[in-house]
Amino acid sequence: MAFVEPVAFIFAGLYGVLVLFYLWERWRRRVAVPSLLLWEAVREDTIRARRFRPDLLFILQLLLLACLILGLARPYLPRPAGAPGGGRHIFVLDTSASMQTQEARSSRFDQARDQARTQLKRLPTDDEVMLVTGAPAPAVQVGFTRDHAAVEKALDQAAPTDTGGDIALALAFVDTLRQRSDLPAEVEVFTDTSRSQLPEPLRDQVTVFEVGESDDNIGIEALQIFQGRFQDFRRARAYVLVQNFAHREGHGFLTVRLEDRVVSRSGFTVAPRESKGFLIHNFPGPGRVVAQLEVTDALAADNVAYGYIRPAAPTHVVVVSSPSPLVDDLRELAAATPGLELTAVAPEELNAAALAHADVAIFHRFVPNPVPSVNALYVYPPGENGLFPVTGDAQNIEVLDWNDRHPALQSLQPLAALPLQRARMMTAPPWSQILLWSRTAEREFPLAFAGERDGHRVACIAFDLEAERLLSSDDLNFFLFFMNLLDWLTPQADAVHVTRTGEVQSLEGLPAGLLQARDPRGITTTLPAGERTLQPLFAGEYRIAVDGTSRTLLANFFDPTESDIGRASREVPVFHEPARPAQGAAEAPHNEYGVWLYYAAAALFLVEWTAARRVAT
Repeated sequence: MAFVEPVAFIFAGLYGVLVLFYLWERWRRRVAVPSLLLWEAVREDTIRARRFRPDLLFILQLLLLACLILGLARPYLPRPAGAPGGGRHIFVLDTSASMQTQEARSSRFDQARDQARTQLKRLPTDDEVMLVTGAPAPAVQVGFTRDHAAVEKALDQAAPTDTGGDIALALAFVDTLRQRSDLPAEVEVFTDTSRSQLPEPLRDQVTVFEVGESDDNIGIEALQIFQGRFQDFRRARAYVLVQNFAHREGHGFLTVRLEDRVVSRSGFTVAPRESKGFLIHNFPGPGRVVAQLEVTDALAADNVAYGYIRPAAPTHVVVVSSPSPLVDDLRELAAATPGLELTAVAPEELNAAALAHADVAIFHRFVPNPVPSVNALYVYPPGENGLFPVTGDAQNIEVLDWNDRHPALQSLQPLAALPLQRARMMTAPPWSQILLWSRTAEREFPLAFAGERDGHRVACIAFDLEAERLLSSDDLNFFLFFMNLLDWLTPQADAVHVTRTGEVQSLEGLPAGLLQARDPRGITTTLPAGERTLQPLFAGEYRIAVDGTSRTLLANFFDPTESDIGRASREVPVFHEPARPAQGAAEAPHNEYGVWLYYAAAALFLVEWTAARRVAT
């Protein structure tokens, strides 16, 4: 027998305290006697020797104190070296999309799960097992337990997702768990990733059960819908990229539908390890676009992709400006853009009614006071205004830098090719991001900035678009920048959103209440109270509903790493000794029985209390 906390024996000094209390109780007891003659015949040392007579209550109290002290010391019986059983195992099950690959008559996932079941049945009954899944992120499905039936049930309920996964990340996560464990733990990985592809520090500490050989896969790696913010379905285009991941030529058909109506059907041949693009147009209306491959391959998860063509939604723009060439350019632009409706208002005629139905207001050389609550674009504001303090003017300057991460500047060529005739020198407000920069000999200053102010989107162009002539063919970049900025200022709350599997999506903007999400498998899940995010794990259509309001989410599986299912060889599992915990981790004793001493102390307390009641009566 040994003890985990031998320092607890310092409480043995309480035995002396117990004896003192017992003697004190005896000394203070007074007994009336008729005579002291008989006491005089007794020797003094004999009397003192017989004074301490432990009774039953004292013995019970002594045993109770002993049980408590021993319980604090945590006694245990060490397991003999080499004794079977009592080990720990961490099963890592790969649930990424490539595990859906069909190999002969079963999938890679079924093969990996069968291997995990076989390993589980070989373990001694008192071995602890933890189950971890690896995609889209490492997750503990069952903590350390000796209930092997619970682990087997979790294996039965596990399923591969339509997401990518990083088995190396899962092993790093498991290594952290192993280091925190108080016992050595053996890690066993069931995956289609070969052992040689794992990081070297982790490779030598795990046993890898590899599945999979086929490379036969043709998949859709991109579906892009090109539709400008102010374009209707007639100008929408779809681009589909099909890639052959096999090492031999691939054949098949690509069918593109708008809802249930076939728009395009094309046969194709793709060379080994090559890709082919398809451009589809002439869509008959707005709605959901579905691209589907008809091929015979081993992985079906990447054979379908989804897109969405928005219905026409007019954007109402109010231009507040004195008559100017810029107003004329904007009128010409609105006439050529079906989704753009323009109203021009002179500054002196501006009132609340003029902006009541505006999606965005453009203020040219004018800043109203007070500032209206509307999404707004301020172009070349006057020197004296209460919103953007102007510190000076600049002439004949160029764009020196730009923020290509902002939506208004994405996919644009550099704007530094053309000089600007005149601009205001301003300081960007703290709520904004600078979009364009320039500088003079004295200082750097912004040419455009944008951000959210009081719940509305606000942008400012410091140079004069009127002098640059917005629709001039020489200023195409400025025109595209203006249209992108207008698009950013008028965000459209689509009822349908397209995303990728594995990406966490915000569900803000929906009414308060419990959200219900119906996934592509037809399973409806109620999200926890207050939860406003959703991570789609399967490709297809998600319907989110709350309090009569619904939203549709179309999730695509686009991951060339997962779609590239080929495996050069099958490696035989290499078994490893359980990795030791990190240095300094406490070695947990075996067969600790300190808790039973606490139970015994509680029982002795009840017995002592009952005996004391009887003595008192």
